[in-house]
Amino acid sequence: MKFRKVIESGIITAALAVSSVTTAVSASAAEVDNTTGVIGNVLDRASQTASTGIQSVQITHQNAQAAAAAAAQAAEWANKMLVTVDENSSLNIRKEASQDAEVVGKFYHGSGAEVLEVGAEWTKVKSGDVEGYVSNAYCVFGEDARAYAEANCETQATANADGIRVRESYSTDAKILDVIDAGESLKVNTDAESVDGWVSVECNGVTAYVAADYVELGLDIDDAVSMEEIRAREAAKAQQAAAAAAQSGSTGSKASASEAVSASASDTQLLAAIIQCEAGGEPYAGQLAVGAVVMNRVKSGSFPNSISGVIYQSGQFTPARSGKLARVLSSGKISSSCYQAAAEALAGADNTGGAKYFHAGTSGSGLVIGSQIFY
Repeated sequence: MKFRKVIESGIITAALAVSSVTTAVSASAAEVDNTTGVIGNVLDRASQTASTGIQSVQITHQNAQAAAAAAAQAAEWANKMLVTVDENSSLNIRKEASQDAEVVGKFYHGSGAEVLEVGAEWTKVKSGDVEGYVSNAYCVFGEDARAYAEANCETQATANADGIRVRESYSTDAKILDVIDAGESLKVNTDAESVDGWVSVECNGVTAYVAADYVELGLDIDDAVSMEEIRAREAAKAQQAAAAAAQSGSTGSKASASEAVSASASDTQLLAAIIQCEAGGEPYAGQLAVGAVVMNRVKSGSFPNSISGVIYQSGQFTPARSGKLARVLSSGKISSSCYQAAAEALAGADNTGGAKYFHAGTSGSGLVIGSQIFY
């Protein structure tokens, strides 16, 4: 500013002008130095403020994500319930909200339902094919149901594509222990080390890992069992026992009763159980097809020549090695349609044209029945 005024006056000598310029430049330099310090301080404070602001935005975003996830989880469980009976008990589902009403089904340990109507003492629910009322005293709802399920129900990892490799360790270079296809599940080992990008599972009695991107995690919550299913199961067992007794009587003293039961009643139940595991949610034709595959293998000469041998053959039926088959057999939760399919398959019915294999999906070569292909 001072230098500009000197030029505009035109009356000061060059020497004075130079002197003035020198003084002005010196003063300006000092001013610039001071200003630079001030600006630096301002920039530092602005940078700190911006950094703090970014951190605040990040924290706010994370909190918003957590809140949204919690809200979604709460909404998912808002109309759900679980029963709190132990593994040796069951809870009656009644046609009306009364202790004297007809029993239309039963809940077992680890079972749950959709809540239709909540009352002071009774709640109307729907689970599987069963709809009716249960006593509130033996149920938990909403978030309590979720917490109970996480503490008492297994977590399953279900493959969302075919050919998912189950590895010995959490590395793509690790040894492959097994391969599962879409829809097949393994129990999640919740006590194992947590590794980003991998899910720890139980495979053939050992801890293994699958890539997290290729499985969906979910709690294994069972549906209620209708009285029709229970009566059909009991009738089938009685029929099997009678057949075993008859066979024992006709074979003479050389055959033991345990051999007769193993050859009739147990195998029928085992066949029905594997059908329940592999096709419990399929139409009846799909259930019969699974039974037919088992029987086709028994008769083929290329597989074990017994139902139990075929089902428990290493590397064949995933439910047999994952523990699901054992749980179904232990609980007895086998639908009447699966028992019927087993009986028909045992009698020689085959709607697959002699298939010995099947897998989930509807694309590829083979006979499509329901959501599976038989070949």
